[in-house]
Amino acid sequence: MKPPALNFQNDYKQKKNNSFMEFDLFELHDPERDDNLRKCLRVYGVLHRYVDKPRKEMLEAYQQAIWLNKKLAVINTKLKKNIGIRWKEKWTEIIPYQISKSAIKDWITGRASPPMIAIEKLRDLGCEKEVDEIFVNVQYVSSTTRDIIKIPKKPTKDLAYLSGLVLGDGCLPNSYRPRDNNFEYKTTITSGDKEFITMKITNMFKQLFEKGHWYLRDRGNYIELEIKNKAIYRFFTNVIKMHSGKKAIKARVPKLFFEANIDLQIAFIAGLIDSDIGKHSGSLGCTFRSQKFVEDLVMLFDSVGITANEGGTYLIKDKYPQTDFRIPKKEVKTLKRLLSQHYLPKTKGRLKAINEIAGFR
Repeated sequence: MKPPALNFQNDYKQKKNNSFMEFDLFELHDPERDDNLRKCLRVYGVLHRYVDKPRKEMLEAYQQAIWLNKKLAVINTKLKKNIGIRWKEKWTEIIPYQISKSAIKDWITGRASPPMIAIEKLRDLGCEKEVDEIFVNVQYVSSTTRDIIKIPKKPTKDLAYLSGLVLGDGCLPNSYRPRDNNFEYKTTITSGDKEFITMKITNMFKQLFEKGHWYLRDRGNYIELEIKNKAIYRFFTNVIKMHSGKKAIKARVPKLFFEANIDLQIAFIAGLIDSDIGKHSGSLGCTFRSQKFVEDLVMLFDSVGITANEGGTYLIKDKYPQTDFRIPKKEVKTLKRLLSQHYLPKTKGRLKAINEIAGFR
């Protein structure tokens, strides 16, 4: 059954009333690493007739392409009137990449998806309102390989939970491949609970991003979920503002979760509980490489009404600093209540530990 048409105009009006809760799509663009147009992420806009094998599950993406094509047609008419028939040449001049003559025609006709940087540059030609409307309404982005991803438009509890999980037991590795003259973008999460990763977490990623290609690797005593995708990687690093690479020593709580409502804050904390925070010297806690991260956690827990403590910092093997983070036993009952009200951890072991410490059996 065909899904109902997307109500783009209503979404645009809603943006004005809830600006904080909307993500900025253009933050997916990285001018330092996208050193040529082929590396730039694109607003998905390929019309159905140009797709070799249309997929039923991509109906909403194709609806977006139809909408975008109509919006670009409106822009084309407007700029022909305001600037002249050669307005596309001016557009080409302000896009900071080399562009072939056929590229812009392909974007306008829906044969190819326009790069986000190209859409952004339409602001300089007097199309600020149209660009805002495009970036508010689009949900699907793609690469030049047409790997289509749905990007969350606003923070949700599941997204906050996954952010905590990636920050705890995950990684955002980014290595340069000289042979391809490009970076490899990956999002990984590891866990000793195979069912937790293969069923709950994989499905959560699929629901949020609608990507079906995953790599699950059994490493013996743990299982690893690996997602190779630039848009998802950029979403966590550029939009959520999480540290990439060897993040342990420089990790921080993203600013988003200090400004979020308690639903999102508790969901983020639940993700950290399912990854790092567990039984710790008769209560709950963990040690972290980043002292700043511990300081952030103390502030975050305080903002939801829980007093947590930063312990001492010491060296492991006389080399690696570790800072102690602890939730006193008397505060665990409050934590349990907040988790029950807003968002529960998803691993049985963590829930059991919290219940035991809180005095529930």
